[in-house]
Amino acid sequence: MQTTLELSDIRPRYDIVVIGGGPAGCATAAAFADRGANVLVVESNPNAARRFAGEWIHPEGARVLESLGLLNGLETRVAGRGFMVFPNDGFGPIRLEYGARNKGFACEHEGLVAHLRRGVSSRERVDYAEGIRASRLDGTSVSLSARGALRVIGAPLTVVATGRSAHKLVAEESTATKVSISLMAGLVVRDTELPFEEFGHVITGGPGPALAYRIGQDRVRLCVDVPHDEKRARDPKWIWRSFADVLPSPLREGVERSLGETSLHWAANSFRPRRYKTGRGVALVGDAAGVFHPLTAMGITMSLLDAEALSESRSLAVYAERRASETYVPELLSNAIYQAFARDDAGTLAIRDAIFRTWRSSATQRDRTMDLLGAATTRRADFVRAFSHVAVRAGAEVLFSDRKSVRDLAGWLRWPWASVHPHRNAMRARSVTWASPQSWRGNRQDETATRIEGVEHVS
Repeated sequence: MQTTLELSDIRPRYDIVVIGGGPAGCATAAAFADRGANVLVVESNPNAARRFAGEWIHPEGARVLESLGLLNGLETRVAGRGFMVFPNDGFGPIRLEYGARNKGFACEHEGLVAHLRRGVSSRERVDYAEGIRASRLDGTSVSLSARGALRVIGAPLTVVATGRSAHKLVAEESTATKVSISLMAGLVVRDTELPFEEFGHVITGGPGPALAYRIGQDRVRLCVDVPHDEKRARDPKWIWRSFADVLPSPLREGVERSLGETSLHWAANSFRPRRYKTGRGVALVGDAAGVFHPLTAMGITMSLLDAEALSESRSLAVYAERRASETYVPELLSNAIYQAFARDDAGTLAIRDAIFRTWRSSATQRDRTMDLLGAATTRRADFVRAFSHVAVRAGAEVLFSDRKSVRDLAGWLRWPWASVHPHRNAMRARSVTWASPQSWRGNRQDETATRIEGVEHVS
């Protein structure tokens, strides 16, 4: 049973204070408690777990939760063996499968977070408190407030796991500029089949890519990427007209029915390159460190790996360097796959076609993609090999095309260059400009301007 403390019950000092009770915060607390630390977890808004957010966990994320004992009793999870990609090119779906011994899983976000909070709050060395806000982090103490009362708690380490709102707690230089990419519509489809159970379904051919996966015995989650400039997207009829023809046939009837019966949930997709360096005594984990498009479903897995790495690191400097290095390739891969599936210029069409032909013809390349996608490998050399293979195929296709096609394709060659650049941290800070094949700057908008009623942020 989950237990939560009042502000007056909180001790005056802990080894670690974790701000945020989501997957990143819970895993961090469990990892440090297992190493003998006394940990306080504070969650200001427990109802935030009800929002539309990450639900797919890759095998590496599942491994972290398993090692912490946080998967015990999670009966609502659905096994995940990999992804089926539907290219909409007439040649059928492509299977991208994790290794034989590896499985991820999917679980409705609210249920997952509730389970993790129960698991962490029951630990002897962890105190858990809800409805309490944190402020004024100075590396040695944290100010906590609730219902007008204020307490200052001493701690040599404060971990910020508040997701995208981390800028409210840490210095501005600790977080990079966030760029708005698109919107995501989420729909729960009941009593429907998936063509391939235990797989995430990546669907192309609509105004943006879509992702479908099972989150319960009678529920499937459909996530639909919607361009910012599509003003009619709030209309379920537009969603249906735009995506019906590319949905796998077993899903169509259920999606049409659910669009008429169920409200869509909305989220804003953003990109912010990961930065882990902060002031003395403060660490960032999860979305607090950076975010990318959720099409590759890496958000929660990256958060859990952050938690594990922080608990294993002998200093914050070592942690920051390790995670900056290990998350660089997943960040590049996520941006590359999303842009390859979302853009429609001639160079991108050639890249996309080359990706599909490569996956269909080479088991080695399929395995390499899944190792990168699931964070089983974060080596830049693996990314370069995978991307170069695709680029050669695409280059052969557009070699004798018009100049614009060649120019569009040439922009994609910045991706392998970005991955091997000796000053990758400097490039990362500028990756909203020239380090990506097409600048995110064209999509850059004031966050307040792109916010629409009911829109949260997806992880």
